[in-house]
Amino acid sequence: MADRDTRDLEERWVRVLASVYAQVDWRRLRGRRRPLDVFEHRLEYAKYEVDVPSVLQRLANSLSLQGFSAGVDDIEYLRAREAEALEVLRRWTKLLALKASIEARKLKTVRKAEKEEGGGGA
Repeated sequence: MADRDTRDLEERWVRVLASVYAQVDWRRLRGRRRPLDVFEHRLEYAKYEVDVPSVLQRLANSLSLQGFSAGVDDIEYLRAREAEALEVLRRWTKLLALKASIEARKLKTVRKAEKEEGGGGA
């Protein structure tokens, strides 16, 4: 697998995983552990599923999410390259979890700013 393809798969995983991470109610779920540790552990548990949708479903269920929203284009891209995508996930689980947690914080900041802009008028 070419390095550029690997990077692209990594970026797609980060975006999808960040969407999941951002939707978790961490106060309710984590107890005394850091959110990243919990997410990483649950991702380790989910990464051995047979396909991308099953990985995401197992991850969401283990994080007490009934459903989640994520970029359909990114998910379909991962599904189209499923064998390589799963290889990247299984090889770089901790790195992807870390990058997803950072990206999720950015997503939350943007969403919060958009909410404040929309709520301040009229």
